[in-house]
Amino acid sequence: MKPTLKLLLISLSLAAPLAAQDAAKTPDAFETGLREAFNAHKNGNDEATAAKLRELLKILEGKSVAKLGEFLPETLGAWKGEALVIEEPSTSGEGAGVSRAYVSGAQKIVVRVVKDYPKLGELLPMFVNEELLRLANRTLHKISDQPALMDGSDKLQLVVDERIYVEFLASGGAGETEMVALAGLLNIPAMVNIK
Repeated sequence: MKPTLKLLLISLSLAAPLAAQDAAKTPDAFETGLREAFNAHKNGNDEATAAKLRELLKILEGKSVAKLGEFLPETLGAWKGEALVIEEPSTSGEGAGVSRAYVSGAQKIVVRVVKDYPKLGELLPMFVNEELLRLANRTLHKISDQPALMDGSDKLQLVVDERIYVEFLASGGAGETEMVALAGLLNIPAMVNIK
């Protein structure tokens, strides 16, 4: 037998099990949904196609929102995080986001990270206009080179990259000092990479 023929036979014997492994992989829900949407489209069923595409968008949004949770670790210094809560856009009406309550003794601070926050247009002028800040009686802080505004005594607001809204709500004796300190423990600069 010639060496090239032997090499070809060996290659085929190795490739067959690998091909079988690829065929054995089960498609994920998104891939299955894409196939179903395509089949519905191919069959001329526009209503089923649209419904399936809406489902696929929810799957993608869910994956995207779950990634936001990476920015709210389970512990931040002495603060212990409770369970991560995923807020769907339809629930909060404020864009897709996540929140986690942090507890230290009796003090509690809920941190929310929301992407594509629709009310940013109203909020952004406050961050850049000192006159508006004075008129609204708001205190401005710098956290990781990002401006953060106090709204009353129990709410701190932060905007990252003009599209990510981060909110801190204090209770149980926690206040401005604790919220600013907790905000400093978050990886705010990395939030710019949120897609």
